[in-house]
Amino acid sequence: MKLSKEDQEFRNPKVFLIDPKNVDMDRVLVNLFLLLSTEGHRHAGRKPSKSIESMDHHQQTFESRAGSASVQNHPAVVRAWLENDVFDLVNRGKATETVASLRPLHLSAFKIRVVKHCRSYNTDDHMYAMLHYGEQQTLKDLRAYLDRGLTEHTRKIDSGAGLDLETIAVLKLVEGLEDPKKSNDQVAPQAPTCTGQSRMLCDDIARLLAYQDAVPRGVMIEYLKAVLGLHTALYVLRLTQQLTGWRLDNAAHPACLDCKVHGGLADPFASCPYKQSFVVDATGDARSLMATVAQESALSEYARLHDLIKSIFTFNQLLQYAKEKHPHLNDPRKVLELLRSPPPTFDAYWEARLDLLRRKNEGGSDEDKETLSAEEEAIFTMEGLTHFERFIELVTHVRSRHHRQYLTQLLDKLLQKNTDFGALAQSKTKTNDRRWAFGGRLLEVFVQLAVLHWQERDGRKLFYSEPMLIEDFLGWLEARYGFVIAGARTADGRAPVTVEEHRAFRDNVRGLKSQLREIGFYDDLSDAFNAQTIRPRYPIDQRKEGAR
Repeated sequence: MKLSKEDQEFRNPKVFLIDPKNVDMDRVLVNLFLLLSTEGHRHAGRKPSKSIESMDHHQQTFESRAGSASVQNHPAVVRAWLENDVFDLVNRGKATETVASLRPLHLSAFKIRVVKHCRSYNTDDHMYAMLHYGEQQTLKDLRAYLDRGLTEHTRKIDSGAGLDLETIAVLKLVEGLEDPKKSNDQVAPQAPTCTGQSRMLCDDIARLLAYQDAVPRGVMIEYLKAVLGLHTALYVLRLTQQLTGWRLDNAAHPACLDCKVHGGLADPFASCPYKQSFVVDATGDARSLMATVAQESALSEYARLHDLIKSIFTFNQLLQYAKEKHPHLNDPRKVLELLRSPPPTFDAYWEARLDLLRRKNEGGSDEDKETLSAEEEAIFTMEGLTHFERFIELVTHVRSRHHRQYLTQLLDKLLQKNTDFGALAQSKTKTNDRRWAFGGRLLEVFVQLAVLHWQERDGRKLFYSEPMLIEDFLGWLEARYGFVIAGARTADGRAPVTVEEHRAFRDNVRGLKSQLREIGFYDDLSDAFNAQTIRPRYPIDQRKEGAR
């Protein structure tokens, strides 16, 4: 069935800002850095010269600005270092190799990027919206950290900033390139549908920035990438429940209209009607019972993407109608009133849209062929549906497979599947589905976040670190992210039922402790409960006078 652009509208900034695609997280960050520089406005600058795509051009630029004879005397070594550690390339090693962008090591990295090779499909827009509407102070602090290394007034490299070699190279390469010019087009004129997830992201970013003087810059960038990707994925999965819940109730949930979720709470999502729960396999054995349970948990989340697609189509079509007929309802939180109390012309409008859709897809002459499938014909004649419901069923039937494919790819990339910073694992064999499982570096990020607490003083969060019991850490993971390792503590999650499941969850906790030992956060010198403690790697106490 052929659908018009209006029939199949999916990306809508009022509902879902991302255009789901197979994204690269480094390129998403580079584009996010541009938005941080322009305060959320589109770039209005001129198209860069063709030379920006050439590694030869950039190598010559770097050699001329490095101020070191060693750089000029070892061009092959410099070239290999630039290609591997400083630049992001496409078609690497081929005759068509070209530059995509600089690595996201500094806020100015966006100044060298080839737009057609550095696309983020509005994922950066969504991340910026979460930061902007989540907490303004965190947004400012993040921008300031990423811009460190340049003097305030002259914008020259600050020799006393203690930058690593790769970041210095980025700054050398962008010297003299013009700053971005703002257009009047804002990427996020409206707050994300789920405000609570935005606040949680900002709280995690603020916690990470407490380590800015303790953690190397390259490591911090990886931490930021993991946290931004994770919260964006959790947002998409939560939106699956949220929009579907609103659609089934024909109303936005009152808790969403007055969201109480905040990162400083012990149980941030206590008042949220759309809680998440994901069973994580920490055993490392893809054939274990725990791995099977984690696979079932991941499979159920990915299966719900169909509900998200149907809900997005529902909201987009209602918003189109509201914009044309009832502008005062042109808001996702209000537009469902059209379903609760349909206007007199509502049903006739969608009947006409259905008739038009049928005429476009049925033969108008002997030469034309019927283009409606049996399934589509069945939906047209299905009883018990309103004309609007029938229209949504048709569009969802035609477009669901396409969007599920790209939403799946998007989530896999955001969750960094099968990497050290990943929350998902999947074996290459077709018989093994995705399962929730932490990479070692992601677990490291969680520990760094969990051991931090904060006090507010003069409108600022002052962070300090403290040891944490394993039991408390398990509860923290579940309350904050929905990740279940020892069995769910609430009725919303999966708890062990059989003897085998109880044993599997105990083994799962032992597996987590083993992972924590491997990354150096945990030593169980005793079987005593109060000795099962995670210790901070970097002691932080911003409450002390003179602390950052």
